[in-house]
Amino acid sequence: MNLWLYIHFPKLQLDTLFADSTLDSATSSKVAFDPQAKNELNNQPLHHQLIHSQPKHSPAICIVDQHKIIQLNQAASDKGIKLGMGLGSAASLCAELQVFPYQQQIEMDTLQQIAQWLYVYTSDITLFTEQGLLLKVSNMLTLYRNLDSYWKTISQHLNQLHLHYHYATAFSPLAAKLLAETHCDRITDDPDVIEQSILQRPLIATELSAANIEKLARIGVHNLTQLTALNMTDIARRFDIQVVNYVGRLLGQFKHPVQYYHPPAHFNQHLNLLYEIEHTHCLIAPLTRLLGQMESFLKLRDKVAYEIQLSLYQRDQSLQEITFYSAIGDYLSDKWLALSTLTLESTQISSPILSIRLQVIRMGETPATNTDLFDQHTGETSPLELLSLLQAKLGKDAVQGIASNHDPRPEISSTYIPAFSKPEKHTTQTKLSRPSFIYSKPKPLHSKVEIIQGPERIHSGWWDGNSINRDYFVAREHTGRWLWIYKNPAKEWFIQGVFS
Repeated sequence: MNLWLYIHFPKLQLDTLFADSTLDSATSSKVAFDPQAKNELNNQPLHHQLIHSQPKHSPAICIVDQHKIIQLNQAASDKGIKLGMGLGSAASLCAELQVFPYQQQIEMDTLQQIAQWLYVYTSDITLFTEQGLLLKVSNMLTLYRNLDSYWKTISQHLNQLHLHYHYATAFSPLAAKLLAETHCDRITDDPDVIEQSILQRPLIATELSAANIEKLARIGVHNLTQLTALNMTDIARRFDIQVVNYVGRLLGQFKHPVQYYHPPAHFNQHLNLLYEIEHTHCLIAPLTRLLGQMESFLKLRDKVAYEIQLSLYQRDQSLQEITFYSAIGDYLSDKWLALSTLTLESTQISSPILSIRLQVIRMGETPATNTDLFDQHTGETSPLELLSLLQAKLGKDAVQGIASNHDPRPEISSTYIPAFSKPEKHTTQTKLSRPSFIYSKPKPLHSKVEIIQGPERIHSGWWDGNSINRDYFVAREHTGRWLWIYKNPAKEWFIQGVFS
């Protein structure tokens, strides 16, 4: 029989929305400066870590669904608030209680992120419910050698997500789910231990309907030990067929088909904000969180991103999209945060922001590096990195390259090209002197100059109605500045450009 591991997240929405307030300042400081303390904290089960490190003065927070408390933090529990309590009773116990409505989509999005995080270490994952992951263990024991090594790897990486969770193993998906949801927190492949744990569970903890549980209670059946002792044929005749199907799947007698998770090919994550944001500099914190997820996504696939898009969902139902570019391509969240910050500095928003979405528009393989370990210039900004910074600050179209074309008229003899792109090679190359800087509009010449070279007549443009007829000269001012000047048929002198 296949061995299954179920991981139950009872406070998934609460942990998702208030992840930054789960550790108090004293614990955070100790972990930051004491490696031994960090190891000790990480080696504990996460549900123990967060219970013992809850902030002393954290606000009481709860999640409500249909006026019932379904999730609450430790501060709310200390006030006497219990799961299943009505909202009115909870408010009477704590006047400062902060209430948030239950949103299933938040938990589903977080669950997919957890599955994507664990997919590197285990293959067969199922999003079983909106609060639980089902992992098929049997196929992974060949890689990890034994169950303890497998669970050690899974738990170590799961603890980094700072979530409350409970877990259990069993030989059927429903059995593993039942044990985890009743806080079994046991990893074993001993059939006798697992069976004994299952049979001890009361019927109220199962997925049987309330009507069937009430009918079974009338004949003195209150737990699974008493239920499995009955003849299933008689149960099917006297009760709903749901009871037989559930018991059969629970004990592994019936097959339980599951649909395995497949990680997405592109990064696209949405984040609901706890409060409305009216200024772009306040987006840095939530954006940092999404960029960290993007870094993990790209790193696991050995990819880099060249273009990402931030979507701002605003209160007036409008959508504002901001695109960030990296000319060199990168996956590090710090690098993308620096580029994003520069772009957001010049971004104006028309309405308060309710949620944001980050997606990778263009990505590619990680480029091969040819850096020298003994290079004296290591750590300096490369040309492409400088280009990324300039484009983030000024805009992508504000930084371009220049290339020459075939038109002999000086004002339009050059054209803009993408920065650092190679210009087209012309078959005919001129050896005439041309300045490095040409005015888009010629300036009148007022100073005295010395003619050094010329004249060079340019009579062109008759085909498009913008013809010119000029005599060009290379001249030098008394200050030493070299100029490219011309004289028109009216004998007026103008400065066309300046030599470097």
